[in-house]
Amino acid sequence: MTIDWYLCSFVDVFGQTGSLALPAAAFDDAVVNGVPFDGSALEGRARVLESDMRLRPDPASVVELVGGYAQVWCTVVDPSGAAWPVDPRTALMQVLDRVTDLAEAMQFGAELEFYLMRADGEPVDRARYYSDLDGPGAEVVLDVASTLASRGVPITAVHSESGPGQYELDLGLLAPLAFADAVVRTKDALRRAARRNGLAVTFMARPMPGEPGSGLHVLQSSSLLLGADGKLTAAGRAFVAGQLAHASGLCALAASTVNSYRRLHAGPEAPGAAVWGHVNRAALIRIGAGPGAVVGIEFRGADPAANAHLLVAGLVATGAAGVQDDLDLAPANEESTAGFDPSVESQRFAPLPRTLDDALDAFALDDVLADTFDARLVQVLLDGRRAETEAFRAHVTTWERDWYRDV
Repeated sequence: MTIDWYLCSFVDVFGQTGSLALPAAAFDDAVVNGVPFDGSALEGRARVLESDMRLRPDPASVVELVGGYAQVWCTVVDPSGAAWPVDPRTALMQVLDRVTDLAEAMQFGAELEFYLMRADGEPVDRARYYSDLDGPGAEVVLDVASTLASRGVPITAVHSESGPGQYELDLGLLAPLAFADAVVRTKDALRRAARRNGLAVTFMARPMPGEPGSGLHVLQSSSLLLGADGKLTAAGRAFVAGQLAHASGLCALAASTVNSYRRLHAGPEAPGAAVWGHVNRAALIRIGAGPGAVVGIEFRGADPAANAHLLVAGLVATGAAGVQDDLDLAPANEESTAGFDPSVESQRFAPLPRTLDDALDAFALDDVLADTFDARLVQVLLDGRRAETEAFRAHVTTWERDWYRDV
């Protein structure tokens, strides 16, 4: 197919996708020199002053679309060509460069959950957990899965989830940067397909009261971390210990919105404590089979609204810190037949943050995480998310009006 235009895509600090359309004739020059771009777009709603930057396409990420278009992921550079560390994709690449031996051996996969809604805001269907894939919702999801597979995103499974209109796409293993790109590409493809069919897709952690939340369960796989028997190696134990030690700060990246805390602590399958196990569904980290039955280290604290590039950077950085410091891993905390109950005094655990404010405080005080990213990116992230929490605090909810109306 002849490519006439390249959609040069980037991801802002808050995980939203943006793009610039570039004529095919200008593509080769853009790969070398970049194309002019206002770098303040990376700041999302926190944008204040314009910043002269350049988008540099990554030729390895080109995917042909339809109608003469192709999409390519870009990094952001300054006018001199130097990497701009406020760019989340650049931030991830810099983390991977710092821990090359570990990063080169790692692969990531995910279970991505989401809800499909009709134009009136109601769920597209009332399918049950693992229902037959039939109806408009299933058709959209299967079409997206086929399209993604044809564009190099490995989809290992598709199924309906527990909530009405809720579905899951399982992404197979990819290198860290390719995985983060694939998560963004998958979400973008779902949005486009939903719009074409008069539907909407939401990646909110918990879009409806009384219904299950949506998670982004991230599988981390590496022969350095897991032996052939599926058990953690010494480095793997330290890696998991590192992520648990920094779990509160990681929540600012993994559960990055006010709504995220409607999901965490919400039930027997939502993490509430910084513990690990094998069968404990409420554990933050589980060791076991993931997408495609690959045994790996499953981080269960993220939801699909997270910025995938910053999340992967945080997971790699905290795990690597655990390996570097040779941290001891506490015993596994397994689920009993009655279910995991973190309120039991005999359970020793560190509870995860209850609010986004708490998570942001933990992130700012976490030396490993704060030093992982450029100070300017950290400031944009904290300022933007703090603004969200302030807006939420000022909002009067329906619950408050119903509960206090006659006081």
